[in-house]
Amino acid sequence: MPVTHGCFLDIARDSVDRNGEQWLRNAVSRAYYSMFHSALRLTDGHIPDKNEQGDKLTSGTHKRLSDYLCDGLAARDFSLDVTEAKKIGLALKTAHHKRVAADYKLNNKINKLDALSTIKAAEDLDDKVNALLDAKKKVV
Repeated sequence: MPVTHGCFLDIARDSVDRNGEQWLRNAVSRAYYSMFHSALRLTDGHIPDKNEQGDKLTSGTHKRLSDYLCDGLAARDFSLDVTEAKKIGLALKTAHHKRVAADYKLNNKINKLDALSTIKAAEDLDDKVNALLDAKKKVV
């Protein structure tokens, strides 16, 4: 069976129950990746690499996906509720900052609350994605 966004969330949940800051950092990181891959379902895996004028976007994949959701273009291109797509994009941006801190800013303390709140954000985001996909199915 292939790995899904849910697999990352399972690892995050398991990690938060272990002892040590490294596991809390892992929980934050894996929860973020669960969010990223869940959100990708909204765009059938599409992340733009050019802007509306055809110019190459220089930002990374993660920023391009959250921007695509936040600016309303993903909603337009994939027949999604604009407000909900923007909320998902904003949640991704917020969690990405936490993931960067967990993975790279080793001098910054990551605590259990950080990990639990990121896991909760991942669960909420997945619920929103599922609701958008379900609504889209009803229209088709």
